[in-house]
Amino acid sequence: MTAILSERFLAPAGWRTHSFVNPDNGHKIHYGSVFPQRAEPPSAIIVCLGGLSEFAEKYYEVAHDMLARGYAFWFIDWQYQGRSGRLDKFPQRRHSDGFDQDVSDLYKLVADYIKPSAVHPDRGRIPMIMLGHSMGANIGFHFLKTHPKYFDGAAFTAPFFGIHDFKWPMRLLAGIVSYLLPVVGKKYIFSGKDWHDAMRKGDGSEIFSSDATRDSLHKHWSQTDPELQVGNVTFGWVVQALKSCKKIRDPGFLKGITIPVLIAVAGKEAIVDNDAIREVVRDLPKGQMIEIEGANHEILMERDEYRNAFFAAFDKMVEENKIATLENLKPF
Repeated sequence: MTAILSERFLAPAGWRTHSFVNPDNGHKIHYGSVFPQRAEPPSAIIVCLGGLSEFAEKYYEVAHDMLARGYAFWFIDWQYQGRSGRLDKFPQRRHSDGFDQDVSDLYKLVADYIKPSAVHPDRGRIPMIMLGHSMGANIGFHFLKTHPKYFDGAAFTAPFFGIHDFKWPMRLLAGIVSYLLPVVGKKYIFSGKDWHDAMRKGDGSEIFSSDATRDSLHKHWSQTDPELQVGNVTFGWVVQALKSCKKIRDPGFLKGITIPVLIAVAGKEAIVDNDAIREVVRDLPKGQMIEIEGANHEILMERDEYRNAFFAAFDKMVEENKIATLENLKPF
């Protein structure tokens, strides 16, 4: 089925995949990377953090975008999705052991694999930029707080700092469930199921993206390779996600994140809480926000006009802060 996709949506030349086991939690983590096909080193290294249930294959176009800028590109498949480890006996359930465990997995990848690639014998340290979407942005924020020395800048699309239209009955229910996690934690939420074709239309008509081709990528790859399929989330994931959002929205938490941070919100957002995003940006020492009117949740998978708006702001952030220049390099 991959023949129906244009080259832009397929793996770029030189794409490599590997995996490792995090000894701290036993997670098996899959990741991919690619470097510009040129003699000189990359101008920057992009570490991309996908959203809930996403996988590296969906981000091949973004990898092409970064290679065109002279940047290297890395992508991590979070535990319980993509080609990383799955829940025993229930591989389709999107569970969570706590977002701190995802931070641990990301730290292992960055410290042991990406950091060594970010040092060039002639140029010195190559700057690193975090690029995260939705849940990936949430985990990325916790990483930046816990491990502040690794990244020189960050950019996030539709970050998950709260659930859209999450009213008090649902908050009350989530509180009750938190006390029942030993019993129901690994079970699907109400009406939760394994992956099936109807989970996403993939035609640009839903809340993810208005671009029919890019909106089809998630469904296309899931149909092409059943190993990538992910069902709904568990009760455990919901509780851990809410705990993580609460921590991020504490103003004291954000004071420690001092690198430039760009945040893009979707004007037609229907998944995450845009008001929560605005609150976070106000408390970020070097935060800036752009609102992309007309865009749905998956900004990086949206129509060109919306993607281009984000990448214009991204390039401006990198240029104004001299992130991808020799003058701004500093040792690890």
